[in-house]
Amino acid sequence: LSPLFLDSMAQDGESKGFQLCMIVIGIGLMAGFVYFLVWENTRPGDTKYTVTITSVDGLDPALDLHSDRRALSPVFGITVHIDNTHNQIVEKCVGGVGSSAIVSYGDALLAKGTAPWFCVQTTKVGEAATKAWGLNVQLPHFLRDRLAGELERGQAVVDVAVRTPAGAGCYINGCLDTVLVCKAKIGGGPSPCFRATTVSGTTRNR
Repeated sequence: LSPLFLDSMAQDGESKGFQLCMIVIGIGLMAGFVYFLVWENTRPGDTKYTVTITSVDGLDPALDLHSDRRALSPVFGITVHIDNTHNQIVEKCVGGVGSSAIVSYGDALLAKGTAPWFCVQTTKVGEAATKAWGLNVQLPHFLRDRLAGELERGQAVVDVAVRTPAGAGCYINGCLDTVLVCKAKIGGGPSPCFRATTVSGTTRNR
């Protein structure tokens, strides 16, 4: 074989190797870009959850909290709001069978209800209303006095937790619940929540 032919083959090999290298680099850059887009649109901070206490019965400072009656039977109107406008990949869901909406004050349980199942599609917003109630709730006197004073001043804040069974998926070892943890002001507007994950007693997939 002539030296010119061998030199031409070597150059062709180098050219093909360079082209292959550039293709691999291009695929890597594209995969990284796609991963960034998915991460950017699905990170937990992009979906905002809020809870609003829309109504309260059975916690009148004069009639209920300052009276001689020990037991309380409060009823809370609760609205859960999901802002999914910045999420372009995954819908977000809350509530459903086995769910719970729990209202507490100073670590004392005040009321409990269920949250209706609802989902919010990507780039959308949505909300659902529910009720939580308590029957013959025994609240310690120091908490009654503190809550009565805060209600009279318009400063009462309660803890609200909305649990969604298997909200974070089911796996070989069991399911994970999602819990919206919120501090909601009575008589105030929407209060921000953070979304936590906890081990579930649920064993089935949704």
